[in-house]
Amino acid sequence: MRRKYSIALAGVLLAGAAAAAPCPTALTQIAGRVAQLRRVPAPFTPACQFISSTELRGVLDRKLRRDLPVAPELFVQALFRLGFIEGDPGTVYDHLLTFYTSQVLGFYEPETDEMIVVDTPAASRVEGALVWAHELEHAAQEHRFHLPSLLLAMRGDSDRQRAVSAIAEGEAMLVMFVLNSPGPDAEQLSAAESTVAAQAHGLPHDPEVPAYFVADLVFPYTAGFSAALRAYRSGGWEAVDRLLAHPPASTSALLHPDRPATADSVPARELPPVPDGWEEILTDSVGEWGLAFLLGRHTETDRADSVASGWDGDRLRLIRNRSRSDSWALAWRLRCRTVQARQALAEALQQFLPPVMARLTPAGQPQLTWVASGRTLELRAAWPQPPPSRRSPS
Repeated sequence: MRRKYSIALAGVLLAGAAAAAPCPTALTQIAGRVAQLRRVPAPFTPACQFISSTELRGVLDRKLRRDLPVAPELFVQALFRLGFIEGDPGTVYDHLLTFYTSQVLGFYEPETDEMIVVDTPAASRVEGALVWAHELEHAAQEHRFHLPSLLLAMRGDSDRQRAVSAIAEGEAMLVMFVLNSPGPDAEQLSAAESTVAAQAHGLPHDPEVPAYFVADLVFPYTAGFSAALRAYRSGGWEAVDRLLAHPPASTSALLHPDRPATADSVPARELPPVPDGWEEILTDSVGEWGLAFLLGRHTETDRADSVASGWDGDRLRLIRNRSRSDSWALAWRLRCRTVQARQALAEALQQFLPPVMARLTPAGQPQLTWVASGRTLELRAAWPQPPPSRRSPS
């Protein structure tokens, strides 16, 4: 993990007003090495745009507002209603922006094919070279596979986005490591994997930032680096290129690379439509990683991971009453790999979710409807009943 690093989260950064200037020496010196290592066709010279450290917070805020499926404050509200975070949703976003701002030295912007540089002394120091190697590799991923651009188009499927982001970040971490340790042996590779995991778990952050955001930030680096290392060990850079060209479609596929896929994702059309008088806030996929995180807030990590590993697809729809902003409802359809896995998931969710679902309605515990069939489990919480049909007079 780098001292300062870009926020992966599916490429959620973009500079606003920025001043063109020569790239930092540390960046230009390592660009050629990245191009040579990863066989990037010449010319490979992304331009640089500078922003001040005081501008960075506003830059992140504007980009988050543009690229999240809903306004950031509403997104935080949705995570709170679903049970992923605690605290006062009204103050979380401010703390989150501060946390993200503290992590950024620079990043690659695929829409303009530019390196965005926060204008600080660290940007030009030699110690920043490996940071720029990481970001330049994102530029190489765009030039060769269009991977960063693909990430920008995945905001409606957080699980797939998280998995593909992990491959992008993990491969960039691998480039950093190989450039710093040419010709690494098996022992060095294993040591690097352990170091990244340890640094990720020790990432400093404001205690007011919910654990979900910290875990979501570090997951692409840890799981992605492990995936990139597996490919590199098995077949060198050719195997890594295959991973970039065909990244896993879910965090489940990322975490279990040897497990055969059994089905496509759960489509949104399998969810009930938004009733009259209500508005859709979020339709998304939680995925194995998200499910494990949610369960892990209520039970032991081993059990949470074991139950979540039975995931084979999901889609949820979160809605809000247009006339009562404190009244929410949820429809969530999950599919498991086996009937036994669905039974284990149903037991866990029915044990832990009822108190969480009380956040959906001001009156407290809402009505929960569970429907299990084969490998599929569906939950409806506080979902409005359709009005009774009117019979025509005879």
